[in-house]
Amino acid sequence: MKITVKNSNDRGFTLIELLITLAITGILVSVAVPSLSKAVSNSHQASILHTLFTHLNLARTKAVLDKHNILICKSIDGIQCITQSSWSDGWLIFADQDNNKQVNGDEQIIHVQQALPNTVYLNYAGFGSNNYFRYFSDGHSSANGTFTLCSGSDETLAQSIIVSRSGRVRIDNKTGSGNALACG
Repeated sequence: MKITVKNSNDRGFTLIELLITLAITGILVSVAVPSLSKAVSNSHQASILHTLFTHLNLARTKAVLDKHNILICKSIDGIQCITQSSWSDGWLIFADQDNNKQVNGDEQIIHVQQALPNTVYLNYAGFGSNNYFRYFSDGHSSANGTFTLCSGSDETLAQSIIVSRSGRVRIDNKTGSGNALACG
């Protein structure tokens, strides 16, 4: 068995060096965490925005292919349209064959979107009703309109989906007329 003796030149960290290292690490973490939190929030908002974008395109495609009017409306339960709720509470896409803005009998429900997280706010403003949005069988929409998605209270992060009368959808960070988006 060999016994080694430490050389007097061998040193570990002193308490002061350790405290300085911890202080620098703390500063770096305090700077990085808010940036990471904002990145996660932006990613989550982008995911919701692209989901709505996809649903609008799905509704337009179904309208043209099936030769039916397709309605997108606010819905809490995924069964019926509700005017007293918010778009953040969820929406329903269905073939509105009798044009009464409600799911009846054999009308096909195409998609049900559940409520968005509490930190996300979705609003629709368009000509006509702000409670529903319709695609006609030729792919045109019932009106020009803007869906505005906000995450938290920071309006600089707001995004919009603008739907033209021709039915085309596009994503922007302004309203259709070029104005800044307003959350709330």
